[in-house]
Amino acid sequence: MKKLNRVLYSNKFFALIMLLIQIAVFVAMFIWISDYSKVIIGLTTLLSAVMIIFEVNRSEEEPTFKMTWITLIAIIPVFGALFYLFTRAGAISKNISEDYHAAQDINKKYLTENEDVLKTLALENKRENAFASYLSRYGGSPVYSNSPVQYYSIGERMFEDIKKELMKAEKFIFMEFFIINHTSRMWREILDILRQKARRGVEVRVMYDAMGCVGTLPRGYNEALEKIGIQCRVFSPIVPLMSTHQNNRDHRKIIVVDGAAAFCGGINIADEYINEKLRFGHWKDTGFMLRGSAVAGFTAMFLNMWNIYGAGAEDGGKYITASEPNRVSADGFVIPFGDTPLDNVYIGKRAYIHNLDNASDYVYIMTPYLVIDDEMYESMKYAAQRGVDVKIILPHVPDKPYAFYLARTYYKALINAGIEIYEYTPGFIHAKMSVSDGARAIVGTINHDYRSLYLHYECAAYMMNVPAVIDIERDFKDTLSKSQKITLDDIKHFNVFTRLTGHVMRLLAPLL
Repeated sequence: MKKLNRVLYSNKFFALIMLLIQIAVFVAMFIWISDYSKVIIGLTTLLSAVMIIFEVNRSEEEPTFKMTWITLIAIIPVFGALFYLFTRAGAISKNISEDYHAAQDINKKYLTENEDVLKTLALENKRENAFASYLSRYGGSPVYSNSPVQYYSIGERMFEDIKKELMKAEKFIFMEFFIINHTSRMWREILDILRQKARRGVEVRVMYDAMGCVGTLPRGYNEALEKIGIQCRVFSPIVPLMSTHQNNRDHRKIIVVDGAAAFCGGINIADEYINEKLRFGHWKDTGFMLRGSAVAGFTAMFLNMWNIYGAGAEDGGKYITASEPNRVSADGFVIPFGDTPLDNVYIGKRAYIHNLDNASDYVYIMTPYLVIDDEMYESMKYAAQRGVDVKIILPHVPDKPYAFYLARTYYKALINAGIEIYEYTPGFIHAKMSVSDGARAIVGTINHDYRSLYLHYECAAYMMNVPAVIDIERDFKDTLSKSQKITLDDIKHFNVFTRLTGHVMRLLAPLL
């Protein structure tokens, strides 16, 4: 039933209906209305031409998306046109954008740059200082020092520390997740703590994504939480076939406790993330805990999303500034950043490309999905051509077969470009990270695919010269030792059907 619900509430179900309509139109043309077939062909051709011209002239659209839409509309006009209209009608609502930016405008005054920190960073590395300014302007948070990072190489360890920090809460707990499974041990133990804290007067807020939780939470679960004193909001409630922005999901994973600690990473709240439940072999995931000044960045990110379904823009000053008394002496710099589909600034993509373009020794990447555009491919290729050691680890046991087949279509070109590809043989990689030269790292929720880089609400932290970067590098090498290197000969022996499926699906890659 859970799988059926997820299908019925997805845009893929709508796409199937549109495809069936296309087939029905073809059948009708040749059987019942052959006398009018020329008129119908003429009208559909005209409609397709209008849509293609419109799409070509959309300056804000990325080239890969343009090509996908143009090809789809030209080859399958009825299906392509209807799906295009549905997706365009499903663009982000004006209210969501206005509410988000209203909160951002109010809260940004609490996220001011520290001039001393900027000067120190500029002295160390002018290029990184410029990139920090970019992240601050578009990602929502300034660069912070005095913010120690605890890196987690596995979900089980992160879960134990999450519970410890939640137990310390005295003022507020903020939680925002893509997936919460109410039957999981992980959620039951967290909920017990949240219930206790709410009874003692701690302000507890929980936000979850409607699509992410369509098969893991019962309807009206937010109301059940409200009844026990936990404030709860559902991001982008969905209606089958009618949802107006179902393509843009809240893929973030954030926990903030009293402004003293923040958690982020790939780990959702379900038992597979802590290997309590085995779904696709061993589940390899990563995350981190921040302390100190940088926690304010994640507090603001949460409040900006929370505001989308509020009665009015909330001034989050008392929560954001709660991090000030919690400053901790630490080396390096941290920039929390959020990415949204509300503008045409692709911050997660820029961060990953920045790591590639500025590496001199190595770039190591872990990602569950690999569906990249030409610009990302060229950055990877250019790095390898400069002699940078570029390695990518992907799953060997996939959670989504179609995504796995699609990822493998990139292997040959990447290997020929000098990039090494590995698959994690014990199971599924869900980690999202990029680390370079023992100096820079990105860890968070952002996959190397179109959905994360263009369509979803995401978050991460950019780390420079923090001690945890060495831990991230060490974890990558440990994971590498458990992974299989993929060669060109291996690719020749991949199943022919799955290879063909992957290449066909690549045509629609930006829409999957």
